[in-house]
Amino acid sequence: FTPERDRGALGKRSSTPPVAEDDGNRPVAVPVMGRIAAGTPIEALQTRSHTISVPPDMLGAGEHYALEVRGDSMVDAGILDGDMALIQRNDTANTGDIVVALIDEEEATLKRFRRRGASIALEPANTAYEVRILPPNRVRIQGKLIGLYRKY
Repeated sequence: FTPERDRGALGKRSSTPPVAEDDGNRPVAVPVMGRIAAGTPIEALQTRSHTISVPPDMLGAGEHYALEVRGDSMVDAGILDGDMALIQRNDTANTGDIVVALIDEEEATLKRFRRRGASIALEPANTAYEVRILPPNRVRIQGKLIGLYRKY
């Protein structure tokens, strides 16, 4: 892209067609699989509604999907209601990761994952919400947060 500095060229198409560069950085289509609660857990639904285009350097190896964030339990981590959470599909997590957690095979939520002895703590990033401490057999990790898309 070369900006036009000549006032007479503003709003007019250049007679020289742009040169397309193929640098291997074409956007990747990531499926949007519904909504994720950042607050009170909601029923886990996995319905592909559409896709979003994501720069490949935002994604790591493996499979990815996106979820629309609903709620305010993660605001202190910079995750706001309406954000699009980019998730790397994974069934394990390290302490401190922000994860998609499926509770009792029914409810899905976006929370910070911590191990506390033999239990799992799902921590919000908002003091208005309580930490949920659950036995490992009630929690299944479905992915890790790797990025956010936000519209203004």
